[in-house]
Amino acid sequence: MPDIEQPGSPISKLTEPRTIISFIIAIILLYFLFLQVDLRIIIEVIKEANLIYVAAAACVYFGSLPVRGMRWKLLLDNVRVKTSVSDVSEIYLLGWFANCLIPAKMGDVYRAYLAKKTWGLPISKGYSTIYIERIYDVLLLVFLMGISSILVFGMDIPPEIRFALAAGFLIVSILITSIIVFSSGKTAISNRLPSRIKQIFIRFTEGLQESSGRKYMSLIILFTVLMWAMEIARLYFVVESLSSIGNFSISISVIIFVALSSSLLSALPITPGGLGAVEFAIMGILLLVGLDSGISASIAILDRAISYWGLVIAGGVVYIFSKKK
Repeated sequence: MPDIEQPGSPISKLTEPRTIISFIIAIILLYFLFLQVDLRIIIEVIKEANLIYVAAAACVYFGSLPVRGMRWKLLLDNVRVKTSVSDVSEIYLLGWFANCLIPAKMGDVYRAYLAKKTWGLPISKGYSTIYIERIYDVLLLVFLMGISSILVFGMDIPPEIRFALAAGFLIVSILITSIIVFSSGKTAISNRLPSRIKQIFIRFTEGLQESSGRKYMSLIILFTVLMWAMEIARLYFVVESLSSIGNFSISISVIIFVALSSSLLSALPITPGGLGAVEFAIMGILLLVGLDSGISASIAILDRAISYWGLVIAGGVVYIFSKKK
């Protein structure tokens, strides 16, 4: 979280070895997915999709951007940054776009850099607001995943799903524990750090304490719930767009679990935007609940056409014309 050097544009990082390796991993995962079902079947199914539902899925997905922007605006207000919803939404989209191109969630660091460039907020302090944002996300996500997994599988939860839930709870525990440790031991920890790193750590810790305050907490929770509801709605519309083709039905509890578990995977710093891993997970979970492999793969690919490739296109257009990049 350096406050001196620019982290670099996401485009410039496309040729870095770790970015290339992450895309190779994504391609391998997609290759194994397409081994499970003939690509021609997927194309034929998607060609028959109801475009009204597909458009609804895209509108819900991109309509969540100002909701995300409003939530971040409240966290920024906690660290005394006054801005507009349009500005925070634009920067959020640019960071979102960067996360689709580079691994390790470096788009979040890029977003913090843009906050510094636009509002003069130190990168370490800006990143602390994003860190708190992630805690709200993962807390609600894991809670809803746990409930929906019980509704879908009862007490006979498959090992793969138990592992995903355990991973989610582990992430939550690490995030919350780190806040407690950093806040309570700020002085002791900072005194052991080099002077340059010490100032970065202090600003980051101060940002954690300020942005995690109770001010706006109820509104932040409300926007987080709304945001996840829109994620679920996107997948619901994708499923509905294909339901008449394969003559199948999926319960809302399954849709909730698939939408949330795929979002959890997209947050892991394995591949850019979870490319490959998310598609594989969506198909795998739908197969577990008895759906046909062709339909499962088609749902996964169509959903990611909106939530990954659609974001790459929309974010790329904004990136080209944005003055904030």
